[in-house]
Amino acid sequence: MDKENKDFLNILEANSFTVSGGTKIGKMTFVSYMLTTLFKQKALLFTPQEKFLFKRRLTSLSKQFIQLEKINDFYTIFYTKEEWHTLKQKYGFAFFLQELEYIITSSSEEEKIIIFHRIDEYFEFQDRYEIQNVYTSLIKTAVAHNKKIIFLANNKHENYEYINNLAEEFSDVLITIDINEKNERLIDIKDILHNKEYPLIHFKINKETFLLTYYHETSQTTQNRVKNVLISELNRVHDNLKDICSYIFDKPDFNVKYADSLQSILQEIFLSPDIIIVMMKRTKENLKTIKAIKEQLPNSPIVTILDQEFVRAEDAQEAYHYGCDELFANNLPLEKLILTFQKVSKTLFYEKEIQQLQKYDNIMKSLDDMKNLAQACIDRSVFFTIFIFTTDKGTKKIQKSSRHHDYIFQSEKKLYLLALNTLPRDAKALSAKYNSYTLECIWEPINHTSVTRCLR
Repeated sequence: MDKENKDFLNILEANSFTVSGGTKIGKMTFVSYMLTTLFKQKALLFTPQEKFLFKRRLTSLSKQFIQLEKINDFYTIFYTKEEWHTLKQKYGFAFFLQELEYIITSSSEEEKIIIFHRIDEYFEFQDRYEIQNVYTSLIKTAVAHNKKIIFLANNKHENYEYINNLAEEFSDVLITIDINEKNERLIDIKDILHNKEYPLIHFKINKETFLLTYYHETSQTTQNRVKNVLISELNRVHDNLKDICSYIFDKPDFNVKYADSLQSILQEIFLSPDIIIVMMKRTKENLKTIKAIKEQLPNSPIVTILDQEFVRAEDAQEAYHYGCDELFANNLPLEKLILTFQKVSKTLFYEKEIQQLQKYDNIMKSLDDMKNLAQACIDRSVFFTIFIFTTDKGTKKIQKSSRHHDYIFQSEKKLYLLALNTLPRDAKALSAKYNSYTLECIWEPINHTSVTRCLR
Protein backbone atom coordinates (compact mmCIF):
# COMPACT_ATOMS: atom_id res chain seq x y z
CA MET A 1 0.00 0.00 0.00
CA ASP A 2 1.36 3.48 -0.85
CA LYS A 3 2.39 5.75 1.99
CA GLU A 4 -0.53 8.16 1.55
CA ASN A 5 -3.09 5.37 1.85
CA LYS A 6 -1.20 3.88 4.77
CA ASP A 7 -1.16 7.22 6.54
CA PHE A 8 -4.87 7.69 5.93
CA LEU A 9 -5.73 4.25 7.28
CA ASN A 10 -3.61 5.05 10.34
CA ILE A 11 -6.22 7.60 11.40
CA LEU A 12 -8.55 4.67 12.03
CA GLU A 13 -6.42 3.97 15.10
CA ALA A 14 -7.52 7.30 16.62
CA ASN A 15 -9.92 7.31 19.57
CA SER A 16 -12.19 10.28 18.81
CA PHE A 17 -13.63 11.67 15.59
CA THR A 18 -15.85 14.64 14.79
CA VAL A 19 -17.68 14.53 11.47
CA SER A 20 -19.35 17.79 10.43
CA GLY A 21 -21.22 19.13 7.43
CA GLY A 22 -24.49 20.66 6.34
CA THR A 23 -27.96 19.12 6.54
CA LYS A 24 -28.54 16.11 4.26
CA ILE A 25 -24.97 16.15 3.02
CA GLY A 26 -24.19 12.52 3.85
CA LYS A 27 -22.60 12.54 7.31
CA MET A 28 -24.56 9.50 8.46
CA THR A 29 -23.89 7.73 5.16
CA PHE A 30 -20.17 8.37 5.41
CA VAL A 31 -19.97 7.27 9.06
CA SER A 32 -21.93 4.12 8.20
CA TYR A 33 -19.44 3.46 5.41
CA MET A 34 -16.55 3.91 7.85
CA LEU A 35 -18.24 1.53 10.27
CA THR A 36 -18.97 -1.28 7.81
CA THR A 37 -15.99 -1.00 5.49
CA LEU A 38 -13.07 0.66 7.29
CA PHE A 39 -13.61 -0.17 10.97
CA LYS A 40 -15.66 -3.33 10.32
CA GLN A 41 -16.97 -3.04 13.88
CA LYS A 42 -20.38 -2.77 15.54
CA ALA A 43 -21.50 0.45 17.25
CA LEU A 44 -23.68 1.91 19.98
CA LEU A 45 -25.55 4.79 18.39
CA PHE A 46 -27.31 7.58 20.28
CA THR A 47 -29.69 9.85 18.41
CA PRO A 48 -32.17 12.60 19.31
CA GLN A 49 -34.17 11.78 16.18
CA GLU A 50 -37.49 9.97 16.46
CA LYS A 51 -37.28 6.20 16.28
CA PHE A 52 -39.62 5.91 13.31
CA LEU A 53 -37.70 8.50 11.26
CA PHE A 54 -34.27 7.14 12.09
CA LYS A 55 -35.25 3.54 11.34
CA ARG A 56 -36.63 4.69 8.01
CA ARG A 57 -33.32 6.43 7.29
CA LEU A 58 -31.32 3.28 7.97
CA THR A 59 -33.69 1.20 5.84
CA SER A 60 -33.22 3.69 3.02
CA LEU A 61 -29.42 3.44 3.30
CA SER A 62 -29.54 -0.36 3.29
CA LYS A 63 -31.61 -0.35 0.11
CA GLN A 64 -29.74 2.43 -1.64
CA PHE A 65 -26.15 1.33 -1.16
CA ILE A 66 -24.78 -2.16 -1.67
CA GLN A 67 -22.06 -1.54 0.91
CA LEU A 68 -24.70 -0.77 3.54
CA GLU A 69 -27.22 -3.51 2.89
CA LYS A 70 -26.45 -5.04 6.30
CA ILE A 71 -26.12 -1.73 8.14
CA ASN A 72 -28.81 -2.61 10.72
CA ASP A 73 -26.60 -5.48 11.93
CA PHE A 74 -23.91 -2.96 12.89
CA TYR A 75 -25.98 -0.64 15.10
CA THR A 76 -27.44 -0.93 18.60
CA ILE A 77 -29.55 2.23 18.77
CA PHE A 78 -30.65 4.32 21.75
CA TYR A 79 -33.19 7.12 21.31
CA THR A 80 -33.54 10.20 23.49
CA LYS A 81 -36.68 9.97 25.62
CA GLU A 82 -39.57 12.31 24.88
CA GLU A 83 -39.24 13.89 28.31
CA TRP A 84 -35.57 14.68 27.68
CA HIS A 85 -35.87 18.46 28.12
CA THR A 86 -37.90 18.10 31.33
CA LEU A 87 -35.34 15.71 32.80
CA LYS A 88 -32.50 17.97 31.75
CA GLN A 89 -34.05 20.99 33.46
CA LYS A 90 -34.65 18.99 36.63
CA TYR A 91 -31.37 17.08 36.92
CA GLY A 92 -28.96 18.85 34.58
CA PHE A 93 -26.58 16.90 32.37
CA ALA A 94 -25.17 14.79 35.21
CA PHE A 95 -27.93 12.19 34.91
CA PHE A 96 -27.33 12.05 31.15
CA LEU A 97 -23.63 11.28 31.53
CA GLN A 98 -24.31 8.74 34.28
CA GLU A 99 -26.81 6.86 32.12
CA LEU A 100 -24.48 6.94 29.10
CA GLU A 101 -21.59 5.58 31.14
CA TYR A 102 -23.80 2.74 32.35
CA ILE A 103 -24.86 1.86 28.79
CA ILE A 104 -21.28 2.00 27.49
CA THR A 105 -19.97 -0.07 30.40
CA SER A 106 -22.69 -2.67 29.85
CA SER A 107 -22.17 -2.89 26.08
CA SER A 108 -20.78 -6.02 24.48
CA GLU A 109 -17.16 -6.56 23.47
CA GLU A 110 -18.26 -6.50 19.81
CA GLU A 111 -19.57 -2.92 20.09
CA LYS A 112 -16.28 -1.09 19.68
CA ILE A 113 -17.62 2.23 18.38
CA ILE A 114 -19.81 4.87 20.04
CA ILE A 115 -21.64 7.25 17.71
CA PHE A 116 -23.47 10.45 18.70
CA HIS A 117 -25.81 11.41 15.89
CA ARG A 118 -26.62 15.13 15.81
CA ILE A 119 -24.64 15.90 18.97
CA ASP A 120 -25.54 19.61 18.58
CA GLU A 121 -29.25 18.90 19.11
CA TYR A 122 -28.70 17.65 22.65
CA PHE A 123 -28.04 21.25 23.68
CA GLU A 124 -30.19 24.33 23.51
CA PHE A 125 -28.49 27.68 23.13
CA GLN A 126 -28.57 28.34 26.86
CA ASP A 127 -26.82 24.98 27.40
CA ARG A 128 -23.75 25.90 25.38
CA TYR A 129 -21.55 26.13 28.48
CA GLU A 130 -22.37 22.48 29.26
CA ILE A 131 -21.05 21.27 25.90
CA GLN A 132 -17.39 21.04 26.91
CA ASN A 133 -18.08 18.95 30.01
CA VAL A 134 -20.33 16.53 28.12
CA TYR A 135 -18.00 16.35 25.12
CA THR A 136 -14.83 15.65 27.08
CA SER A 137 -16.57 13.30 29.54
CA LEU A 138 -17.86 11.17 26.67
CA ILE A 139 -14.39 10.93 25.13
CA LYS A 140 -12.91 9.90 28.50
CA THR A 141 -15.63 7.28 29.01
CA ALA A 142 -15.09 5.83 25.55
CA VAL A 143 -11.30 5.66 25.90
CA ALA A 144 -11.57 4.17 29.41
CA HIS A 145 -13.64 1.30 28.00
CA ASN A 146 -11.39 0.76 24.96
CA LYS A 147 -13.91 2.14 22.47
CA LYS A 148 -13.77 4.78 19.76
CA ILE A 149 -16.22 7.68 19.67
CA ILE A 150 -17.63 9.58 16.69
CA PHE A 151 -19.59 12.82 16.95
CA LEU A 152 -21.79 13.95 14.05
CA ALA A 153 -22.43 17.70 13.99
CA ASN A 154 -24.45 20.00 11.75
CA ASN A 155 -22.29 23.00 10.87
CA LYS A 156 -25.43 25.13 10.38
CA HIS A 157 -26.63 24.62 13.95
CA GLU A 158 -26.43 27.50 16.43
CA ASN A 159 -24.19 25.44 18.73
CA TYR A 160 -21.73 24.39 16.03
CA GLU A 161 -19.18 27.10 16.80
CA TYR A 162 -18.78 25.73 20.34
CA ILE A 163 -18.65 22.11 19.16
CA ASN A 164 -16.11 22.92 16.46
CA ASN A 165 -13.82 24.66 18.96
CA LEU A 166 -14.01 21.60 21.22
CA ALA A 167 -13.40 19.28 18.30
CA GLU A 168 -10.24 21.21 17.37
CA GLU A 169 -9.00 20.92 20.96
CA PHE A 170 -10.11 17.44 22.05
CA SER A 171 -10.90 15.25 19.02
CA ASP A 172 -8.10 13.24 17.42
CA VAL A 173 -9.54 13.54 13.90
CA LEU A 174 -11.76 16.16 12.23
CA ILE A 175 -13.71 15.20 9.11
CA THR A 176 -15.60 17.89 7.20
CA ILE A 177 -17.94 17.02 4.33
CA ASP A 178 -18.78 19.58 1.66
CA ILE A 179 -20.57 19.37 -1.69
CA ASN A 180 -19.71 20.65 -5.16
CA GLU A 181 -21.82 21.59 -8.18
CA LYS A 182 -21.76 17.97 -9.43
CA ASN A 183 -23.39 16.72 -6.22
CA GLU A 184 -20.10 15.09 -5.29
CA ARG A 185 -19.01 15.06 -1.65
CA LEU A 186 -15.55 16.39 -0.88
CA ILE A 187 -14.11 15.20 2.39
CA ASP A 188 -11.46 17.16 4.24
CA ILE A 189 -9.60 15.25 6.94
CA LYS A 190 -7.40 16.75 9.65
CA ASP A 191 -5.42 14.43 11.88
CA ILE A 192 -5.12 16.64 14.95
CA LEU A 193 -3.21 13.99 16.87
CA HIS A 194 -0.37 13.85 14.33
CA ASN A 195 -0.74 17.41 13.02
CA LYS A 196 -1.41 16.22 9.48
CA GLU A 197 -3.90 17.19 6.77
CA TYR A 198 -4.89 14.81 3.99
CA PRO A 199 -5.71 15.60 0.36
CA LEU A 200 -9.37 16.12 -0.35
CA ILE A 201 -11.16 12.82 -0.73
CA HIS A 202 -13.76 12.39 -3.40
CA PHE A 203 -16.98 10.86 -2.03
CA LYS A 204 -19.16 10.25 -5.07
CA ILE A 205 -22.64 8.87 -4.73
CA ASN A 206 -23.50 6.92 -7.86
CA LYS A 207 -26.68 4.85 -8.15
CA GLU A 208 -26.39 1.95 -5.72
CA THR A 209 -22.87 2.56 -4.48
CA PHE A 210 -20.48 5.31 -3.55
CA LEU A 211 -16.83 5.76 -4.26
CA LEU A 212 -13.98 7.20 -2.23
CA THR A 213 -10.80 8.28 -4.01
CA TYR A 214 -8.19 10.98 -3.61
CA TYR A 215 -9.71 13.95 -5.35
CA HIS A 216 -6.74 14.94 -7.51
CA GLU A 217 -3.86 12.71 -8.46
CA THR A 218 -1.17 13.87 -10.87
CA SER A 219 0.44 11.54 -13.39
CA GLN A 220 3.71 11.91 -11.48
CA THR A 221 1.99 10.74 -8.28
CA THR A 222 0.54 7.78 -10.17
CA GLN A 223 3.98 6.72 -11.40
CA ASN A 224 5.65 6.98 -7.98
CA ARG A 225 3.10 5.43 -5.69
CA VAL A 226 2.44 1.80 -4.84
CA LYS A 227 -0.12 0.26 -7.22
CA ASN A 228 -3.25 -1.37 -5.82
CA VAL A 229 -4.31 -4.74 -7.22
CA LEU A 230 -7.71 -6.30 -6.52
CA ILE A 231 -8.00 -10.03 -7.26
CA SER A 232 -11.55 -11.32 -7.39
CA GLU A 233 -12.36 -15.00 -7.85
CA LEU A 234 -16.10 -15.08 -8.53
CA ASN A 235 -15.70 -18.62 -9.85
CA ARG A 236 -12.68 -20.89 -9.95
CA VAL A 237 -11.36 -21.01 -13.50
CA HIS A 238 -7.96 -22.59 -12.81
CA ASP A 239 -6.72 -24.55 -9.82
CA ASN A 240 -3.88 -22.17 -8.93
CA LEU A 241 -4.39 -19.02 -10.97
CA LYS A 242 -5.34 -16.87 -7.99
CA ASP A 243 -2.19 -17.98 -6.16
CA ILE A 244 -0.09 -17.40 -9.29
CA CYS A 245 -1.38 -13.83 -9.65
CA SER A 246 -0.71 -13.21 -5.96
CA TYR A 247 2.83 -14.51 -6.39
CA ILE A 248 3.51 -12.28 -9.41
CA PHE A 249 2.40 -9.14 -7.54
CA ASP A 250 4.18 -10.04 -4.30
CA LYS A 251 6.46 -7.00 -4.51
CA PRO A 252 6.90 -3.78 -2.51
CA ASP A 253 5.51 -1.86 -5.51
CA PHE A 254 2.09 -3.51 -5.20
CA ASN A 255 -0.62 -3.80 -2.58
CA VAL A 256 -2.86 -6.81 -3.20
CA LYS A 257 -6.43 -7.24 -1.93
CA TYR A 258 -8.90 -10.10 -2.47
CA ALA A 259 -12.65 -10.30 -3.00
CA ASP A 260 -15.13 -13.03 -3.89
CA SER A 261 -18.38 -11.13 -4.48
CA LEU A 262 -19.69 -7.77 -5.67
CA GLN A 263 -20.24 -6.82 -2.02
CA SER A 264 -16.64 -7.53 -1.05
CA ILE A 265 -15.31 -5.90 -4.23
CA LEU A 266 -17.14 -2.67 -3.44
CA GLN A 267 -15.79 -2.76 0.09
CA GLU A 268 -12.30 -2.40 -1.39
CA ILE A 269 -13.03 0.40 -3.85
CA PHE A 270 -11.61 2.97 -1.44
CA LEU A 271 -8.20 1.77 -2.64
CA SER A 272 -9.09 2.77 -6.24
CA PRO A 273 -7.41 -0.34 -7.70
CA ASP A 274 -4.96 0.20 -10.54
CA ILE A 275 -5.68 -3.34 -11.73
CA ILE A 276 -8.76 -5.47 -11.12
CA ILE A 277 -8.39 -9.16 -11.97
CA VAL A 278 -11.67 -11.07 -12.15
CA MET A 279 -11.83 -14.86 -12.56
CA MET A 280 -15.33 -16.02 -13.44
CA LYS A 281 -17.81 -17.95 -15.52
CA ARG A 282 -19.34 -16.03 -18.41
CA THR A 283 -22.82 -15.60 -16.96
CA LYS A 284 -25.17 -12.63 -17.12
CA GLU A 285 -24.92 -12.21 -13.35
CA ASN A 286 -21.11 -12.05 -13.46
CA LEU A 287 -21.17 -9.67 -16.43
CA LYS A 288 -23.50 -7.41 -14.47
CA THR A 289 -20.96 -7.51 -11.64
CA ILE A 290 -18.29 -6.37 -14.10
CA LYS A 291 -20.59 -3.54 -15.21
CA ALA A 292 -21.21 -2.46 -11.60
CA ILE A 293 -17.46 -2.39 -10.93
CA LYS A 294 -16.80 -0.37 -14.07
CA GLU A 295 -19.48 2.16 -13.18
CA GLN A 296 -17.76 2.78 -9.86
CA LEU A 297 -14.18 2.54 -11.10
CA PRO A 298 -14.18 3.74 -14.72
CA ASN A 299 -10.42 4.32 -14.68
CA SER A 300 -9.48 0.92 -13.23
CA PRO A 301 -8.60 -1.64 -15.95
CA ILE A 302 -10.47 -4.93 -15.52
CA VAL A 303 -8.62 -8.07 -16.66
CA THR A 304 -11.10 -10.94 -16.90
CA ILE A 305 -10.24 -14.64 -17.11
CA LEU A 306 -13.06 -16.98 -18.09
CA ASP A 307 -13.58 -20.64 -17.15
CA GLN A 308 -13.43 -21.77 -20.79
CA GLU A 309 -10.63 -22.80 -23.11
CA PHE A 310 -11.74 -20.68 -26.04
CA VAL A 311 -13.27 -17.22 -26.24
CA ARG A 312 -15.48 -16.59 -29.25
CA ALA A 313 -15.50 -13.18 -30.89
CA GLU A 314 -19.12 -12.57 -29.83
CA ASP A 315 -18.26 -13.55 -26.22
CA ALA A 316 -15.41 -11.06 -26.22
CA GLN A 317 -17.58 -8.33 -27.70
CA GLU A 318 -20.21 -8.87 -25.00
CA ALA A 319 -17.61 -8.81 -22.23
CA TYR A 320 -16.08 -5.57 -23.55
CA HIS A 321 -19.57 -4.07 -23.69
CA TYR A 322 -20.03 -4.80 -19.96
CA GLY A 323 -16.69 -3.21 -19.04
CA CYS A 324 -13.89 -5.77 -19.42
CA ASP A 325 -10.68 -4.19 -20.69
CA GLU A 326 -8.81 -7.45 -21.31
CA LEU A 327 -10.30 -10.92 -21.73
CA PHE A 328 -8.61 -14.32 -21.59
CA ALA A 329 -9.55 -17.98 -21.71
CA ASN A 330 -8.35 -20.13 -18.81
CA ASN A 331 -5.63 -21.84 -20.88
CA LEU A 332 -3.93 -18.54 -21.63
CA PRO A 333 -0.14 -18.44 -21.97
CA LEU A 334 1.19 -17.09 -18.69
CA GLU A 335 3.64 -14.84 -20.52
CA LYS A 336 0.77 -13.09 -22.33
CA LEU A 337 -1.06 -12.51 -19.03
CA ILE A 338 2.09 -11.01 -17.49
CA LEU A 339 2.52 -8.69 -20.49
CA THR A 340 -1.07 -7.54 -19.96
CA PHE A 341 -0.41 -6.88 -16.27
CA GLN A 342 2.56 -4.72 -17.25
CA LYS A 343 0.51 -2.86 -19.86
CA VAL A 344 -2.43 -2.01 -17.58
CA SER A 345 -0.17 -1.13 -14.63
CA LYS A 346 1.91 1.10 -16.95
CA THR A 347 5.16 -0.26 -15.62
CA LEU A 348 7.61 -2.96 -16.74
CA PHE A 349 7.81 -4.31 -13.20
CA TYR A 350 8.20 -7.93 -14.31
CA GLU A 351 10.56 -7.34 -17.22
CA LYS A 352 12.95 -5.53 -14.89
CA GLU A 353 13.14 -8.63 -12.69
CA ILE A 354 13.71 -10.93 -15.67
CA GLN A 355 16.61 -8.76 -16.81
CA GLN A 356 18.33 -9.32 -13.47
CA LEU A 357 18.47 -13.05 -14.24
CA GLN A 358 20.50 -12.68 -17.44
CA LYS A 359 23.73 -13.42 -15.59
CA TYR A 360 22.70 -17.09 -15.38
CA ASP A 361 23.71 -19.41 -18.23
CA ASN A 362 20.93 -21.38 -19.87
CA ILE A 363 23.03 -24.55 -19.61
CA MET A 364 23.97 -24.73 -15.96
CA LYS A 365 27.16 -26.27 -14.61
CA SER A 366 25.79 -27.60 -11.33
CA LEU A 367 22.62 -28.29 -9.40
CA ASP A 368 23.68 -25.61 -6.92
CA ASP A 369 23.62 -23.06 -9.75
CA MET A 370 20.03 -24.05 -10.49
CA LYS A 371 19.13 -23.79 -6.79
CA ASN A 372 20.58 -20.28 -6.73
CA LEU A 373 18.58 -19.33 -9.82
CA ALA A 374 15.37 -20.77 -8.33
CA GLN A 375 15.89 -18.77 -5.13
CA ALA A 376 16.61 -15.61 -7.14
CA CYS A 377 13.31 -16.09 -8.99
CA ILE A 378 11.43 -16.58 -5.72
CA ASP A 379 13.03 -13.46 -4.22
CA ARG A 380 11.97 -11.46 -7.29
CA SER A 381 8.51 -13.06 -7.65
CA VAL A 382 9.36 -14.32 -11.12
CA PHE A 383 7.15 -17.33 -11.85
CA PHE A 384 8.74 -20.58 -12.99
CA THR A 385 8.21 -24.31 -12.99
CA ILE A 386 10.82 -27.01 -12.50
CA PHE A 387 10.43 -30.22 -14.51
CA ILE A 388 12.61 -33.19 -13.60
CA PHE A 389 13.04 -35.93 -16.19
CA THR A 390 14.83 -39.27 -15.74
CA THR A 391 16.26 -41.82 -18.18
CA ASP A 392 17.77 -45.27 -18.06
CA LYS A 393 19.45 -44.68 -21.39
CA GLY A 394 22.59 -42.82 -22.10
CA THR A 395 21.85 -39.56 -23.88
CA LYS A 396 23.92 -36.85 -25.45
CA LYS A 397 24.65 -33.79 -23.44
CA ILE A 398 22.38 -30.91 -24.33
CA GLN A 399 24.52 -28.07 -25.64
CA LYS A 400 21.97 -25.26 -25.67
CA SER A 401 18.39 -24.49 -24.76
CA SER A 402 15.96 -23.89 -27.61
CA ARG A 403 13.87 -21.51 -25.46
CA HIS A 404 15.40 -18.32 -24.14
CA HIS A 405 13.79 -18.68 -20.69
CA ASP A 406 14.68 -22.36 -20.17
CA TYR A 407 17.54 -23.25 -17.82
CA ILE A 408 18.87 -26.78 -17.86
CA PHE A 409 21.16 -28.90 -15.75
CA GLN A 410 21.89 -32.41 -16.96
CA SER A 411 23.30 -35.19 -14.80
CA GLU A 412 24.03 -38.76 -15.79
CA LYS A 413 20.44 -39.95 -15.43
CA LYS A 414 18.40 -36.78 -14.88
CA LEU A 415 17.47 -33.66 -16.74
CA TYR A 416 16.49 -30.65 -14.60
CA LEU A 417 14.59 -27.97 -16.47
CA LEU A 418 13.70 -24.61 -14.88
CA ALA A 419 11.30 -22.83 -17.21
CA LEU A 420 10.40 -19.19 -16.58
CA ASN A 421 6.81 -18.00 -17.13
CA THR A 422 5.75 -21.61 -17.61
CA LEU A 423 2.89 -23.47 -15.94
CA PRO A 424 2.92 -27.14 -14.88
CA ARG A 425 0.25 -27.86 -17.52
CA ASP A 426 2.93 -27.24 -20.18
CA ALA A 427 4.56 -30.52 -19.16
CA LYS A 428 3.00 -32.39 -22.10
CA ALA A 429 4.68 -30.20 -24.71
CA LEU A 430 8.01 -30.37 -22.89
CA SER A 431 7.77 -34.16 -22.54
CA ALA A 432 7.33 -34.42 -26.30
CA LYS A 433 10.43 -32.29 -26.78
CA TYR A 434 12.52 -34.47 -24.46
CA ASN A 435 11.01 -37.76 -25.57
CA SER A 436 13.98 -39.86 -24.50
CA TYR A 437 13.25 -38.89 -20.88
CA THR A 438 10.41 -39.76 -18.50
CA LEU A 439 8.80 -36.94 -16.51
CA GLU A 440 9.36 -37.71 -12.84
CA CYS A 441 8.51 -34.54 -10.89
CA ILE A 442 7.05 -31.04 -11.27
CA TRP A 443 7.57 -28.15 -8.84
CA GLU A 444 6.24 -24.57 -8.89
CA PRO A 445 6.90 -21.74 -6.40
CA ILE A 446 3.35 -21.72 -5.03
CA ASN A 447 4.06 -25.28 -3.93
CA HIS A 448 4.47 -25.29 -0.15
CA THR A 449 7.48 -27.60 -0.20
CA SER A 450 11.03 -26.29 -0.32
CA VAL A 451 12.72 -25.93 -3.71
CA THR A 452 15.90 -27.43 -2.25
CA ARG A 453 13.98 -30.66 -1.55
CA CYS A 454 13.03 -30.77 -5.20
CA LEU A 455 16.53 -30.07 -6.52
CA ARG A 456 18.54 -32.84 -4.93
